[in-house]
Amino acid sequence: MTASRARRTRSTWIALVATVVALLIAGGLAMAGARTLADSRAGRLADGQRDVLPEQRLPYTPTALIGAVDDDGRLTSVAVAVVEPDGTGGSLVAFAASADASSGTTTALAPLAAVLEVDGPDAFLGAVETLSSVSFDVVELVDAERFAELVAPLGDLPVSLPTMSYDSSTGERWEAGDDVLPGIDAGRLLTATAAAVPDPLFEPNRTAVWAAVADRVGAGIGSADPVASDADLPQPDTLGELLDRLYAGPVGFRGLPVRIVAADRVTDQLDETYAEAFGDDDPTVTVHDRAEVLMVVGSVAAGRVGAPLEAPSFRVVSGFDADELDAAGVRGADVLKSTIDTLLFSKVNVVSVAELPGAEVPDHTVFVVADPATVDGVREEYAGTFGDEMEVRAAEVLIEGVDIEVVLGRDYLSLMASGAADDVESSGTDANTSDDDE
Repeated sequence: MTASRARRTRSTWIALVATVVALLIAGGLAMAGARTLADSRAGRLADGQRDVLPEQRLPYTPTALIGAVDDDGRLTSVAVAVVEPDGTGGSLVAFAASADASSGTTTALAPLAAVLEVDGPDAFLGAVETLSSVSFDVVELVDAERFAELVAPLGDLPVSLPTMSYDSSTGERWEAGDDVLPGIDAGRLLTATAAAVPDPLFEPNRTAVWAAVADRVGAGIGSADPVASDADLPQPDTLGELLDRLYAGPVGFRGLPVRIVAADRVTDQLDETYAEAFGDDDPTVTVHDRAEVLMVVGSVAAGRVGAPLEAPSFRVVSGFDADELDAAGVRGADVLKSTIDTLLFSKVNVVSVAELPGAEVPDHTVFVVADPATVDGVREEYAGTFGDEMEVRAAEVLIEGVDIEVVLGRDYLSLMASGAADDVESSGTDANTSDDDE
């Protein structure tokens, strides 16, 4: 991507489809302990076993990667758009341009904006796929003018800005508070930068712009009709096609919190070429919490979440209702995040997350495994982690791409209420963030 605006089109590039790779392969091994669990192909079925049991699949959800860039082609914000399986409405998830592609889990930092500037669009796509674990149907980089075109069907955007923003290239200034912005102004706010101002300081207002887009959709606009089955949902060829369907129903929004990486770690772990991408400014890198990322994308785009590790793939199910959570003094998101942290600590994949308030909740956490040969190994690995007792049983119905389904039980909620699960979560976080900052 060139820094010369004259050599860029407003729609910079569209990538081809990055499809989900099949997650279940032949061969199944029993497991015993964390090392075996991490290194094995546990839960993956032996030849012919798949013909014995019925199988269901996670729904297809069209996805788009949208990167907002300023007039010089520098990345300022990232959003992942996901359409519901019925083809109307969906979700927007915002990522920081300063976010490390690996969520701080490796000893080399690769902030998304620097990856785009140094390595180009293809590497940027790969970096976002690594960070989000999502594969994308369409990808586009958009400047302020193109952003205005994309949100034009929504009209002006009512935004609530947490902080003041300033764009040094245009001299424009936006005060904190409520405002109503035409699409072009919202696009300029989304792509605003200022010399010597750390990029993460712009993040609250950029998040507010994406939130305004979701809110403005309301109950849905446009003429896109729902489909009877996700199998009938056409794969979008352009971002415009995908947004037509996204805008056709309610859109949820989720902005992911960021944590700034300590300066000494940036000095040690940021490649020199990436550091040069910051120009005269001191490099500032942020991280998104890995468990929180997986909790969000595993909820809205489960059928598009990949499994990067040669290890079992998990689906997490929570049926706790509001009354149960209130009585325990925890939020549903806290329960899910703690569970995912625990699983990540054992170096497995989490590909699907389902929060189903009112669904049947077992007294003890249940592990449903695709391969019966892994029952004893799973029981040994997680004994005591999710409560005093747990049940491990073979699946009666297989879920494509899922080796083990964890249905959280009431005793685990009791652990959360007592704070005992926090110790497990902290251990999982430490193991997955290396020497991450606090």
